[in-house]
Amino acid sequence: MSPRIERPVPAFMQVTDHFRRQIQDGTLPEGAQLPTVATIEREWGVARATAAKAIGQLQVEGLIYTSPRGSFVAGQGAKATSPRDRLDRYRRTGTLDGVNEHHRVTAAEVVTAPTYVAELFGIDHGATVIRREFITIEDKSLRALTVTWHNGDLAEQVPDLLARESSKIGPRLAQVEQAVGPVTHGRDFMHARGADAREGSALGIPVGAATQALTWLWNTEVNGETRLVEYGESCLPARHTLSYDYTSSAEATEATNQ
Repeated sequence: MSPRIERPVPAFMQVTDHFRRQIQDGTLPEGAQLPTVATIEREWGVARATAAKAIGQLQVEGLIYTSPRGSFVAGQGAKATSPRDRLDRYRRTGTLDGVNEHHRVTAAEVVTAPTYVAELFGIDHGATVIRREFITIEDKSLRALTVTWHNGDLAEQVPDLLARESSKIGPRLAQVEQAVGPVTHGRDFMHARGADAREGSALGIPVGAATQALTWLWNTEVNGETRLVEYGESCLPARHTLSYDYTSSAEATEATNQ
């Protein structure tokens, strides 16, 4: 199939993306009022129907609610972010964290790689990896239990991966990218399951309670070779909602079917 120029992102999605990022980053906190459709129309220079469609999309995603008084940012459950969202935030702001997020590190150690982790990194069974475990907290609310894995070779190159103090996590990714290479592509996986004992204890929920489990692979391309930069696993209580945007080319589908 011949290469094609991709169409630009629709105007309403550009407006939606702008406010979605502000909500997920915490710039627009819970209860904050969004501009009116008329204000968006005027400030963005778009048609009223475009502004209304952008607000409608945010409502469909569960990020806002509307009332006779206007549109407002929904509760904490609307602000969960996917790994893709956090990587996008890092590229825009230099941090993986929302405005009011911090982390309580519960483990930071070099361990023998579990078989599945060794296979993901393409290292020998019995080789070492760095395992970091932390609980993400926002405004005293427990939001997620996360484990990240990195190649054990980074223990000397990025000693901060073994630091136990609670802090922001963005700077560590910058150091990892400097050592391994920049994240160029990734893949997220999401599924629902019951919490195990470790997750239940960390998040204050009963064992077996419904959770949203996430895993991700962040890769880099070096001299034509794909290398895993970070593998991560995260568990979110069921009250959190994940949403993300994507594009699809109808023209590409038509060309494939011809």
